[in-house]
Amino acid sequence: MGKGKTKDRTSRWAQIEHLLYQNSKGLKIKEIARVCNVSTRQIYRDLGDLESKLGIPIWEQGSTRGIVENYFLPHIRFSLPEALNVFLAARLMLNYAHCYDPNMASTFMKLNSIVPPLLREQIQKTMDWMQKQSMDEKYLRTLATLTEAWVSRYQVKIVYQSLPAEKATERTIEPYFIQPAAAGHSSYVIAYCHRTKSLRTFKIERIEAIEASSESYTISPDFDANEYLGSSWGITVDSEGEIIKQETIKLKFNPEIARIAEETTWHPSQITQRQPDGSAIVTMNLSVTVELLTFILGWGEKVEVLEPQELRQEIVETAKAMLEVYKE
Repeated sequence: MGKGKTKDRTSRWAQIEHLLYQNSKGLKIKEIARVCNVSTRQIYRDLGDLESKLGIPIWEQGSTRGIVENYFLPHIRFSLPEALNVFLAARLMLNYAHCYDPNMASTFMKLNSIVPPLLREQIQKTMDWMQKQSMDEKYLRTLATLTEAWVSRYQVKIVYQSLPAEKATERTIEPYFIQPAAAGHSSYVIAYCHRTKSLRTFKIERIEAIEASSESYTISPDFDANEYLGSSWGITVDSEGEIIKQETIKLKFNPEIARIAEETTWHPSQITQRQPDGSAIVTMNLSVTVELLTFILGWGEKVEVLEPQELRQEIVETAKAMLEVYKE
């Protein structure tokens, strides 16, 4: 199927979901087909996709279809600032994922029905732009299964291949939290792993297969995702899925960009101190990761690592290696 047809299809999914959501008593197949301007045969296929690929529970009675009661959250009212926050959060997710998500398209569609015309115009432009992105159906199915297991507290069985592993392994996990990581444009699930008998972090994009289980679980009351992730620049784990330990990082921003350091908070632990020479020293407590190295190197000669010495040396060695690459 061509890309244009895929986009038309996924846009139609969001439209059908919205139609059924607005009609609690359901709609006849012919009526859905008329509104969507496609054949009834196509609507039957779309309804099957909504169930199998997006996990939306659909009931049927003769030729009438509807969404199972209590699938959606209760109605809530948004103030304009609240609606704008939802819009901006969704925009951030779009820039993070660069993929078409019919669930996000549906969110925009519903938001578009309650906001003033000028904001509605911007939301529509965002929806039009989304149509140009590709869709990762496997990732969406995996995320939907994880989400359902997380909120329902049911274990899942996954086939997972970590970055250094030569082959994937089967694991049973208990999802504790799902977190996006902007630095790596990826999402992670923090879960108790039965194989290692400890808490581990799994990159969702590396889950090759997933299957819901009927076994329930409870999350330890001592677990706090904010504390667990607090030491990380984004999310970076070692080969065993453990968050890398934190340490004190000190960076010196030269006077030319010191103001950027003062007005930007990159990490909750950040302390920024302006110096007499106009520079700024930024102190943070976090893990030394590839993402952190990339961040520092991105500033070039305008940022100097003061602490720790091991990180400073690693930047020096990387700079030397880069010089070798670009030597005539």
